[in-house]
Amino acid sequence: MDSVISGIDNKLSSTIRYFDDLWPKKKQKVKDPQESKKTLWDNRAEEFNSHGTDERREKIVALLLGKNMLHEESTVLDIGCGPGKFALEFARTAKHVTGIDISPKMLDFARENVAAEGLTNTEFWQLDWETADLTKLQWNKKFSLVTGIMSPAFSSRKNLEKMIAASYEYGMICHFVERQDPLEEELRKVVLGQERSDEFGHRELYCSLNILWLYKLYPEIIYFDLEKEVVRTVEQASEIFINKFALSTSLTTEQQAEIVKFLEKRAENGWLKEKTVSKVACICWKNK
Repeated sequence: MDSVISGIDNKLSSTIRYFDDLWPKKKQKVKDPQESKKTLWDNRAEEFNSHGTDERREKIVALLLGKNMLHEESTVLDIGCGPGKFALEFARTAKHVTGIDISPKMLDFARENVAAEGLTNTEFWQLDWETADLTKLQWNKKFSLVTGIMSPAFSSRKNLEKMIAASYEYGMICHFVERQDPLEEELRKVVLGQERSDEFGHRELYCSLNILWLYKLYPEIIYFDLEKEVVRTVEQASEIFINKFALSTSLTTEQQAEIVKFLEKRAENGWLKEKTVSKVACICWKNK
């Protein structure tokens, strides 16, 4: 990482390192974190693939089209592509789209989804962006647009810098800056004893914005306000919350049972209604 800021004056260098230090650091609690991440995201693949029409997806694609960051000559890299819902929409316009994800089950869904639409201008790789070597992949300045949407693409300064390096033209990252989900928040508090971990959303966004500005890439930030309501059975909701919490917490058998019991009490005739209100920020930039 330090090679990127070599030649930058000491004052600016120390400012960059300030935001680098501010980035949330995730402690690894398992022997094989990569295998653990793969399994955890595999467990959520069916849930993610079941998401239908998404207002967030529509707005982000419209943003890229409106700024001409996505066009018929675009070559796109979508990091943390999941079941390929964004990659599919990009492929309707772009010349070629590459999607990467750590989860093979997510990628199976992605391939099925684009095939169902008759699209042949995509490819999907099982790859952890955190360990990706751009030189070995021959991905330095390969893509006209690199995106990280609700993904670990910018979970560290190193990962953000790889995004910048992989693009010869544009980059975009998106995540929640605010997300209110009363059911999830109460469940975390009652079962796990956890309060909202970051009141102001993902600090990764704040750090990324400042790093991009300090690198003189002059990022632009756009906000979307979203509301969503879903209705699920207790069984469906239990599986979703258990898999979601497992991404950051080692759940005991007792805690898993407590989650089910909590949701059963909240259900009406076996059904649960979950409403979320959120603000999403998208940060766009153009490489020099």
